[in-house]
Amino acid sequence: MIERRITARALIIESEKVLMLRKEYEDGRIVYALPGGRQETGEELCKTVLREVYEETGAEADIIDLVSVFEDKGQSPKNPEIIRHKIEFIFSCRIDRQYKPKMGEHPDPHQVAVEWIDKDKLNGLNLKPARLTEIISGLTLPNKRVYLRDRIQWD
Repeated sequence: MIERRITARALIIESEKVLMLRKEYEDGRIVYALPGGRQETGEELCKTVLREVYEETGAEADIIDLVSVFEDKGQSPKNPEIIRHKIEFIFSCRIDRQYKPKMGEHPDPHQVAVEWIDKDKLNGLNLKPARLTEIISGLTLPNKRVYLRDRIQWD
């Protein structure tokens, strides 16, 4: 069975640091992810990213631009019989410069912290999406690519 999802994430960069969610799993894995999540039925995508940023970080954000769209396909962590096919939209956003990282009122289930991470330290972390470093470095290119096709072999 295939489960389809549309998600919106916020890329918030301030002083060469990226605002990230720190997630810890039962198996000991630590994963860093951008604030964001699943679009609700009938919800506009721009409202999704703003809602998710607030729920997870307590920050009110403004959207600057759409910086990346990519597809991700893999087994559901909860049920290996389900293939999860996600379309992820990453928006460049800004928040109040005085923001201090804190958990929002409705964090993700595995979220344990909100942290500013130095851009040059992203390569050493377990990131979700894994190609986050590529997305951020692509922002400095004159002709950025917005849509990134997954590199895996599709059935």
